[in-house]
Amino acid sequence: MMDRRIEDSIRAWAARPANRPLLVRGVRRVGKTHSVERVGKEIAGSAFVKLDFQTDLELVSQLFEGPTNDVDGIVSRICAYKRVHLERDDAFIMLDEVQLCERALNSLRFFSGSGWRVAATCSQLGVDTKRRSLPFPSGVEQLTMRPMDFEEFLWAMGEGAMADDIRERAQSIEWYPAHREALERFRLFQVLGGMPLVVRTYIETGSIDEARVQQREIDMTYTADMTDPENGISGTAARKVWRSIPGQLLRTSTKKFKYSEVERGGRRSKLLEPIEWMASAGIVLVNELTQCSEAPLVPYSEDDGSFFKVYLADTGLMFYKLHVNPVQWLETVDSATLPVAPGVRGAMAENSVAQAFAANNLQTYYWTTPSSWGGRGELDFLLQDDQMRAIPVEVKSARNVRARTLLTFAERARSPYAVVLSANDFSLGTIDGIVELHNMPLYAAHCLDEGFVRVD
Repeated sequence: MMDRRIEDSIRAWAARPANRPLLVRGVRRVGKTHSVERVGKEIAGSAFVKLDFQTDLELVSQLFEGPTNDVDGIVSRICAYKRVHLERDDAFIMLDEVQLCERALNSLRFFSGSGWRVAATCSQLGVDTKRRSLPFPSGVEQLTMRPMDFEEFLWAMGEGAMADDIRERAQSIEWYPAHREALERFRLFQVLGGMPLVVRTYIETGSIDEARVQQREIDMTYTADMTDPENGISGTAARKVWRSIPGQLLRTSTKKFKYSEVERGGRRSKLLEPIEWMASAGIVLVNELTQCSEAPLVPYSEDDGSFFKVYLADTGLMFYKLHVNPVQWLETVDSATLPVAPGVRGAMAENSVAQAFAANNLQTYYWTTPSSWGGRGELDFLLQDDQMRAIPVEVKSARNVRARTLLTFAERARSPYAVVLSANDFSLGTIDGIVELHNMPLYAAHCLDEGFVRVD
């Protein structure tokens, strides 16, 4: 049984008075159903009821055919359908894949303040909303579920002690005696990623090949979703964009998304919509450019061109699509000696960090040197901490770390410190004796979360 961090948030919601229903959003196959159902049964026991719109859409949808504001009538029909009796104070009603029934989704607004504890899961809501005729429900608490980050992966692998140790070292920036072992687990995480079924398959079988069968199925499912004619986007363009993303990240220079690498003569007008669809569906992560050096950080924009990077939401799926031999990846002690192009190591490192930051709901940007500063440079990620300060983050796939752009930015922006994520152990240093530098292993990226602050 795999613990997910979001389950604590669901428990906290369920412990409060049942004033607002909960909507758990996330990409398909990310584990929404399992987590909500697990908490619901834990809290309500026999008073837990689940309606599955994906497997029984026609029949379950009929339960919402009456007025959507008649919540007691809806609950009465649910009780008759499930042959149970529910009490308002004890029940936990789950609506699984609620986006498939517009009236059920709309009814959530009327459950707000009703006293009934209702939690719903939904996939591709940002996409499906475009075709809705009823308004999006107000008065709803929302959570977004992402693929597992490395900490959750360690929990699933029975390495809770290592997960705790990494958290402690991230706070103290002290060297970690099990650093080499943590790097080995992290390389396995890069191969498998954070999709629960993939990880569970590996745990149960010990076979990476069996896990990759699951990754292939997820890849095919996402491709089918984005090429569905009902989506209102060009399926051909979406497929081309999807195939191009790994290659876009292999460049050793800027990994900015280039329409011309999707197809010859590629145009923004044709290819931006599929990217936006994938981002709304949660399949990809978009990291926009900023040229700000002080908070608030805002995106850089012009009328044409692309000023963003695109990552896959799951690093394991990224590894699968790169067609790298997983055995070589795992058995090579020094990743710098892997028989692959240098861009592969960099792409995997960056995608892993992007996934970790997304799991922490961090707003990220990448940064390039403004022409007014002179010179040329690029930062992989720029974060804004809880004190409205810009924190530069550089990602390195190996141990060789150069930080000239970090110094340039941190000095001008008066950043309290800079961060380098690499294959190196935790250490605290400076850049040229001027800027405080937090060296952290790639496997600790998830420790930079919404409340991260400088530790003196």
